[in-house]
Amino acid sequence: MTALREIVAGLGAEAEVLDLLLSRLPEQDWFRPTPAEGWDIRDTVAHLADTDDIALDCATGGPRDLLTEGMGAGSGEAFTHGQVLKARAMSPARVHEWWKTSSRRLCETMRDRDASERIKWGPNVISAASFTTARLMETWAHSLDCHEAVGARMQDTDRLRHVCHLGLRALPHALALHGRQPAGPVRAELVSPSGDSWELGLPGAPTVIRGSAGDWARTVTQRDRQGERARLDIRGPDAEAVLSCAQAYLS
Repeated sequence: MTALREIVAGLGAEAEVLDLLLSRLPEQDWFRPTPAEGWDIRDTVAHLADTDDIALDCATGGPRDLLTEGMGAGSGEAFTHGQVLKARAMSPARVHEWWKTSSRRLCETMRDRDASERIKWGPNVISAASFTTARLMETWAHSLDCHEAVGARMQDTDRLRHVCHLGLRALPHALALHGRQPAGPVRAELVSPSGDSWELGLPGAPTVIRGSAGDWARTVTQRDRQGERARLDIRGPDAEAVLSCAQAYLS
């Protein structure tokens, strides 16, 4: 319970970072393109809002889930395009309020759940802790996009530990998506934003990822736009596979 509350608090904190940026934006800046090709800030925030709504339904037995929406059935582009079309019929202020409400409701719902509870998320059934971490990861990654769109710097925090850990645990899934054999044991030795040393994964694993937490987090969320992937030092029998395939999301 405590561990899940910590993740929920992290999700809420990442939402606050994004909300602070959005609250200061003049309306015209919502139409600035982000590094995600074809998406502006309004599109990005709507994607977060609609996915948080679906996540809430997944956690509470509501009518929508990723498979019925198409995301988990191999039509991710159609799924996200539909979310963008919703946003383009709405004002930036309405999209902002939609996302704030959906994010807050999801945090309130997950705060007192059992961390080991199983929740259906796309084609997978995962723990409530992993489910909430996935929302934290996506909120952080898309917040990066929005900050970059307006030339604002986003400060890394030790909340990245959740993103880094998810990227490590998701490696078997990531490799399968790329048609690669599952990796053997992998561990990460990372320097946190506050300067601490993080050791994640199995001690003694033959493949080791070394570098900064920020570089690994950006690599597994495909936000490595400033040479972050190249700065990582990955050695061992699965180094090439990890470096080329690592991702922390479904598809």
